[in-house]
Amino acid sequence: MNSYYPLPEWYPQSATVIVWPHRYSDWLHMLDDISQTYVTLVKAIVKYQRVIVVYFNAEHKTAITKLCQEHECDIQQLTFIGIETNDTWVRDYGPQILYGSTGYQYIDYEFNAWGEQYPCRLDNLFAEEFFEYVDDQCCEYYRTPLVIEGGNLEFDSQANLLTNIACIKRNTPNLSLTNEDIIEKLSYEFSLKCVLTIDVPPLKGDDTGGHIDTLARFIDDDTIVFSSTEDENNPNHACLMLLKNQLSALRNKHGKPYKLIPIPLPEKILLNEDDDYLPASYVNFLFINNAIIVPLHHDKHDQLAIGRLAQSCPKRKVIGVHANTLLQQFGSLHCATLHIPENILREDI
Repeated sequence: MNSYYPLPEWYPQSATVIVWPHRYSDWLHMLDDISQTYVTLVKAIVKYQRVIVVYFNAEHKTAITKLCQEHECDIQQLTFIGIETNDTWVRDYGPQILYGSTGYQYIDYEFNAWGEQYPCRLDNLFAEEFFEYVDDQCCEYYRTPLVIEGGNLEFDSQANLLTNIACIKRNTPNLSLTNEDIIEKLSYEFSLKCVLTIDVPPLKGDDTGGHIDTLARFIDDDTIVFSSTEDENNPNHACLMLLKNQLSALRNKHGKPYKLIPIPLPEKILLNEDDDYLPASYVNFLFINNAIIVPLHHDKHDQLAIGRLAQSCPKRKVIGVHANTLLQQFGSLHCATLHIPENILREDI
């Protein structure tokens, strides 16, 4: 393989991809509510950059367009692409795009719906189909049998990866990989200098097995924000204390500890109508050009989360979007979006 390296999410982007919920997915019973969430999210993003809206069929596209127009969303900033999907969590089944001296590499990895929990045949084909809209003159397609989800990959700008290794092992049980095997595979596929691993259980209700994007995120090369709680009665307290201790043991390229910024979970424990825990986490935010969009939960800690991110990223506008409806299917804003680096899309889309 050529030497291509991952880009951090805070680098310039050409677009954000979303896969709009449709009646053929698990969203059928609450399609109106989740569509309202997506309209709000899209309106926030298009003030800063283009949004690529993936629709299921022509009828679906018409409904999305009408809804966006009714809510005065800037249609000129939307690009519609038709690809059939099982679900909406494009962060996990979309491609990873690496940068090298001769252009970009587009990595299409295997997706098994977090350990074969849900139907995923269409989602596993998504990255291959989306490549049609990429400029193949500057971007090389590469397919790997590695099973990993984008929500468990957190890159800095120095070719370092932060990931929850417990999640990888849970979602690929048939491979019986050791920690060393996993680190070697990740280092090869992404041309990494260092793989920084934590090994912690997931937040309650997280059906991904503990994606890093619910637990800890790079803000810059030397700073990590992470989920926390001081409430010993919170069911996630033990998990997050373990997380804090393991993050404290990590070292940056200078051999120094990372600056760690805690962002408390919502004060209220969120449950769905079946009394299942929902994995609400403010670190499931997304970077866009000049801004950060953070999930809100109608909770007293909402403004605390916004404040800590604003203080950590003073050059970016921090925007809140309520995400409790997304949580009903156990995901949030970062899970539902995929950033596309600049200069790789075809000019005619």
